[in-house]
Amino acid sequence: MSDSEDVVEVESCVLGTKGHWDSAYDRELDCFEETGDVGEIWFGKSCLKTMCKGVSQLSELNKETSKIIDLGCGNGMTLIELSKLGFKKLDGSDYSDKGIELAKRIMEQEGFNHINYFVDDITDSKIEQYVYDAVLDKGTFDAIALSEDRDRMKQLYKKHVEHILKPDGIFVITSCNYTENELKLYYTSPQFEFIKNIQYPVFSFGGSKGTTQTTLIFKKK
Repeated sequence: MSDSEDVVEVESCVLGTKGHWDSAYDRELDCFEETGDVGEIWFGKSCLKTMCKGVSQLSELNKETSKIIDLGCGNGMTLIELSKLGFKKLDGSDYSDKGIELAKRIMEQEGFNHINYFVDDITDSKIEQYVYDAVLDKGTFDAIALSEDRDRMKQLYKKHVEHILKPDGIFVITSCNYTENELKLYYTSPQFEFIKNIQYPVFSFGGSKGTTQTTLIFKKK
């Protein structure tokens, strides 16, 4: 079965370009300096708190010793929330230097100093192999899938996660563009096995039920 079989892709758009995110974080950085507003929290605060609480309850992770990275961290609010839950070894990477600058400013405002933020691009990553106990993704795969070169970038991203994650490491992915079945189809492989999902409130509309986002947890074999 191919990775793309039965997966409904969204049309490519500016959300899949580095230029868009550089401009967006530049504006949010200016706004933060003027008002202290952290900017957009991708998928909303409720999703952020629910996802991070689910991560904190994973028996595979230790708050003191597990090394975790948020790929495409943006303003870093996922790592701020995990810091509030007691996690100590946190990294955040993004290909936008403006996003990383904003994340560092927010970390200072929140009174933390233990999060390591750095600029990194998966097309030329400097991250070494088998570094992390957990890799987090909240919307990054969605953005990659909106790029003009979607198929190549999706494959590159999957290989990157596999490369930086330790054996038996945890991959947590949150998406609003892909369903649970689509994510399972794409990521379940000889390298990854599905463990569980994180539950969100279910909404009913027009006789159908669903959620506005999906979070799945995989383990590297």
